[in-house]
Amino acid sequence: MQYIELNHFAIDINDGDVVVFDSVKDISPLYPLKPKTTLIAACSQGWQKMTANGQGLELKSDTILICPPNLHISGGEHSPDFECKVVCISDQLVKTLLRHKVDIWHHTIYVNQVNLIPIPAASKEDLDFYFSLIRSKLKRNHPVSPFEILLALLRAFLLELCFMMTQSHGESHERRPSQGKVLFNRFLSLISNSKMKRQPINSYASQLAITPKYLTMLCLKYSNKTASEWVAQYTVEEIRFYLKSTDLSIKEISALLGFSNMSHFGSFVRKHLSASPSEFRSGRKS
Repeated sequence: MQYIELNHFAIDINDGDVVVFDSVKDISPLYPLKPKTTLIAACSQGWQKMTANGQGLELKSDTILICPPNLHISGGEHSPDFECKVVCISDQLVKTLLRHKVDIWHHTIYVNQVNLIPIPAASKEDLDFYFSLIRSKLKRNHPVSPFEILLALLRAFLLELCFMMTQSHGESHERRPSQGKVLFNRFLSLISNSKMKRQPINSYASQLAITPKYLTMLCLKYSNKTASEWVAQYTVEEIRFYLKSTDLSIKEISALLGFSNMSHFGSFVRKHLSASPSEFRSGRKS
């Protein structure tokens, strides 16, 4: 359970890096949800409305929801017949299994911020098979190389999702990404997985063993945003989550997110959310 924070749910299968929910009929007991894993939900019928990082989404029949770690999900009603299957996979395992294809994954999820992918009719039956096989291999103590079989199934499942991404949103990626693109992807992953996202750019650059200037150059090249703008974007979503979805005081949130004082925190919130922290929390100017 170190990888996920879920309440009021019975876990069907849990294998550390992989958790499978075989039949989910209502996500609302989980709100506000902030998964520590990559969360993949395939809707088989009905619909569920939600808000992810401030963006309204509707998970409906024949669509798949992909949430990277630490995405903030809240609110939303659902139809009486809503049902979906969910697989949670640790971020490290996703990167390990996708290898050079992780570029497609990162570009769609982090850069384009696409969270809902339509399931092509030709892929629907395949996805059902993947869920069933993954569930089966996690459940049984298979006598022949069970771990290798499970990894192969998960890799095939993730590659299928990458194919759906390119079919739906086009493919503008190198066959094998350059070192610069790899570093940029690692930067986005670092921010997403950092408990305190608001860190100096030189801290992130140091973790990547490059200079802050080179990091910003890479960000501009691959996303038309500076490194500071990426950090600010993720910080804003942290603020949105804590103000709207927790009972922490504004002072506690300011300290938790690494602001040196309340004045600095207030200025940052006004700049990015067009309201003071208290106004945004109450909804007067949100």
